[in-house]
Amino acid sequence: MRFAFVLAAAVLVAGCPRHVRHTLVPSVPENGDAHARKRYEEARAKFERDRSGGEEMAAIARDYPNDPVAPFARLYAGIADVDKGDYPHAEGELSAVVADEQADDGLRTRASLFLGIADAYLGKPADALPLLAKGEKAIENDGERGEWTAATATSTASSARPLDALAWMDRWWAIARPNERGYILARAGEIAGAAPDEAIVPAWQALEHRDSVAAAVLGPRAALATHDAHVRDQANEARAKVGLPPIPAIAIANGGGQEGRIGAALPMTGKQERLGEQTVHGFAIAAGALGGPGAANVDVRDVPTKDAAAAAVDALAGDGVIAIVGPIDGDSVDAAAARAAALAIPLLSLNARAEQRSAQPFVFHVMHSAEARARTLARRASNAGVKKIAVLAPDSGYGKAIAKAFTDAYAAAGGTVVTRVDFPAATNSFATVVGKLGSGWDAVFIPTDANQLELIAPALDAAGLIPRPLGAKKVKGGRPILVITTAEGAGPELIHNAGRHLYGAWLAPGFYPDATDPLISDYVARYLAAFNKAPTALDAYAYDAALAIAKTGATSRGELAQRLAGAKITGVTGELRFDGDRRRADDGVLFVVEDDGQGGARVKAVR
Repeated sequence: MRFAFVLAAAVLVAGCPRHVRHTLVPSVPENGDAHARKRYEEARAKFERDRSGGEEMAAIARDYPNDPVAPFARLYAGIADVDKGDYPHAEGELSAVVADEQADDGLRTRASLFLGIADAYLGKPADALPLLAKGEKAIENDGERGEWTAATATSTASSARPLDALAWMDRWWAIARPNERGYILARAGEIAGAAPDEAIVPAWQALEHRDSVAAAVLGPRAALATHDAHVRDQANEARAKVGLPPIPAIAIANGGGQEGRIGAALPMTGKQERLGEQTVHGFAIAAGALGGPGAANVDVRDVPTKDAAAAAVDALAGDGVIAIVGPIDGDSVDAAAARAAALAIPLLSLNARAEQRSAQPFVFHVMHSAEARARTLARRASNAGVKKIAVLAPDSGYGKAIAKAFTDAYAAAGGTVVTRVDFPAATNSFATVVGKLGSGWDAVFIPTDANQLELIAPALDAAGLIPRPLGAKKVKGGRPILVITTAEGAGPELIHNAGRHLYGAWLAPGFYPDATDPLISDYVARYLAAFNKAPTALDAYAYDAALAIAKTGATSRGELAQRLAGAKITGVTGELRFDGDRRRADDGVLFVVEDDGQGGARVKAVR
């Protein structure tokens, strides 16, 4: 079974022209408390004027819970909560109206509309869809119809029949803003990519329009399934209309595999589901979302266990993919690698500990391991003239392994580790720890993640060990030091929270969303437009894996394996090159923290 993953509900269309029609909401009954009715009428006038008055509506419902005015007040309080994005509170207010059998039917229908929208945002498609269907007749203007369309599209995409969402995506596209269109393309592409093979041709044949988003995303797989040039031409017309690149020509050469078709073996369920979702995000951009390079169509197979990994390789190979990306965890990679080698199909692993995987023909490891990044930092430190270093490491398996990789490489290059301080991995207060570092060194290597680094950096600063760029001579309040760190998972949050304590620091997390690097910034811009958040390192390595397959230009599995072995492909994680064991041979990208000149910090890639 193939799986698609759930995105948060997209930004709803709030700025469409408003054409008011008759409302289903009746006038408030006059047999209740006169003061309550007066408060309600005043609050409603404010709401109709500028969408304010929601808090007063909630207060009226609390003050007069048994008055005929109460369900009216709850309705408008709930709508106001939807407007401001407080969906849990909106759900409570609106659910009470929908469940109130004494309330007017029109009032309850109007509440169903906005409760469906709130549930769509809360990721409850099974609850949202019947409410949205019931609430359609309560739509009062074009803006609300846009919200209803977007909510129906996103909820249907997460339902048991995700392909049905493509028709809704087409309707949404016609009224969507540019940033929403990026989301629509990415999400529709995921739906089409995750659909079972047997559903693709019927879905294509059922399309009402062949110049739509649905045609653009279904077309590549429909063309592969039918080998019909007319289908490909129709799909390419649709793709051009929505800004996607054309479908690569399909070629089946000696060695097997269809050009432009990639398999992915990823954990889309289970404990590592989040990692699988991140990986598919990277694929979505590589596959052409928002002007990407049109690398390929990606068929995703769920690999929650190592047993499923081997079966996924067999299934994808039988489906004719030219290569497989994944899995992620070590046991699954080992199981998949054995099958890939036996079937002579290139496998691009996304395991972060490549050194622990045995070398296999046809198996390439795309990620720089933490050990490899530590060795790169050690060599660069030595080459830059750093002669004496301290090591501050967590007393964990990761800390020990990465510290050893760094110190061995640094010693081999002629450097000296002056002192080493190990601390319990769960430490969250570092004043005493950094006090043990002493003096006589110029730089400190810290193998840790971004969350812990946020705590260590201010402690260094407070102890008079002031992080500054290499070569700084003097600094107020202490002495300048260079911080060198793997900074696992580093992102904008690290720089926002602790950047001013990390000036000059060298970071080697594998990837950082640097807005100044042309290649990275282009990828990040397209990713942000599609997913409304910055990419992670795993997203970026997945993107580069798909990009590498596409850029070789290979038309068969054997040709692809040969070209990858000698490849030099510039990606967002560095210039992809592989050594004799098909692990990353390039140094990747180093990142340096700079003073932004405004009291904050920024990160710059150094290639």
